[in-house]
Amino acid sequence: MTQTDILAQLNPRQREAAEAIDGPLLIVAGPGSGKTRLITYRIAYLVRVVGVSPRRIAALTFTNKAAREMRNRLAELVSHSINDMTVGTFHSFCAMTLRRESDLIGLDRNFAIYDDPDQLDVIKRSMRETDVDPKRFSPRAVQSSISKAKSSLLSAEGFGMRTASYFEEVVGRVYERYELLMAQSGAVDFDDLLLKMHRMLEQHPDIAARYQDRYVHFMIDEFQDTNVVQYAIARKLTETHRNLCVVGDPDQSIYSWRNADIRNILSFQDDFPDAKVITLEQNYRSTQTILDAADKLISANSQRIERELFTDNGDGAPIVVSEGYDEAEEAQMVLKEVGALTKNGSNGHKLGDIAVMYRVNAQSRALEEECLRYGVPYQLIGGQKFYQRQEVKDVAAYLRLVSNTNDDVSLNRIINLPTRGIGRRTLDELARFARDSSISQFDAIGNILPTDDQLAPIAANPFT
Repeated sequence: MTQTDILAQLNPRQREAAEAIDGPLLIVAGPGSGKTRLITYRIAYLVRVVGVSPRRIAALTFTNKAAREMRNRLAELVSHSINDMTVGTFHSFCAMTLRRESDLIGLDRNFAIYDDPDQLDVIKRSMRETDVDPKRFSPRAVQSSISKAKSSLLSAEGFGMRTASYFEEVVGRVYERYELLMAQSGAVDFDDLLLKMHRMLEQHPDIAARYQDRYVHFMIDEFQDTNVVQYAIARKLTETHRNLCVVGDPDQSIYSWRNADIRNILSFQDDFPDAKVITLEQNYRSTQTILDAADKLISANSQRIERELFTDNGDGAPIVVSEGYDEAEEAQMVLKEVGALTKNGSNGHKLGDIAVMYRVNAQSRALEEECLRYGVPYQLIGGQKFYQRQEVKDVAAYLRLVSNTNDDVSLNRIINLPTRGIGRRTLDELARFARDSSISQFDAIGNILPTDDQLAPIAANPFT
């Protein structure tokens, strides 16, 4: 396939970005500008025209859905070569690499990855064991502070040396205990995947050198949503070839609450003075009216990169702002508009063409009630995910415990499923016995005998 063939569907700016393959590259991609298309065609260009081995290309993004979409598009362009590429999320990339190198860095290859509820359970246990009152210090706030510290490359020891308030001192104590409990359980959290990856690259130059040599081209999508440690990993892995391509838009940075650091994209040119900057300004999704309104809103931001979005879609319908007396009237107004749009199909719209968005999940109730009242079918998006369902998490906990008997969180989840009459007092005694014996709770159960004077009889009975 020739260069003309593979890049024929790109506009001039996209083509320029696809062909810029030497050195650092910053692509400022406005909303709806076809950035995913660009990334996939850029990779196809590297493989099929330049002749780069698929194994030497990495493309990372931030959600599993985006990663799947990228892989599906690449499969159409480069066929079986996709199997040799590294395409996925930052977290999946780090998890894969840590498992692969586990023997060299002293990490259990079968480590469990705790999700948010599991992390919170360990945080609460850490607070109990360090005598921190959860009524005075919110476990969620403590968890958030630890996550922020890890995203800023601060270990428990490093955090403890930088405390500036009593709350931070408390967090430091919990952080230290939390890390110990996670290690005893053979588990990591999502922040650990990144922090341990960075630590491995820094502390093991031989491992770092292998990956630096392997990845000739390293690409990051949604770069405005990276945090400090993710950017540090990317910079470390591209020290040899320096072909780091980042795609993002500071105007679309919405994850600061998840420790995303907009300074990464704003300072990219300072970190790489020789970087090439290409701006994608043509929008394929919206009308000019919507683009102009969005630009007016975002123009007040001081931390941004100037660009002017345009589209060939025309001006489109004007934006309408309506105000209801209360949530019930708002819902009625929405349903009235839906009825007008779909009436007799005269406007060519179906119910499936219409989306209604709201700020918080609690606001869906009024809309749902109106839909039920008038018999309007609807689909609620963003409900409970499959793997968050209680029965699924219960089965997963059993499987994780079979794989790793040190996983205290999974043990505590299923120890009473089905009901075995084991109460809170018993579990507290078990945790104390395990802690004092420096063993897992699973091993502690095996060591408990009815006459064991280290554990109260009432606590020993349920396990015998």
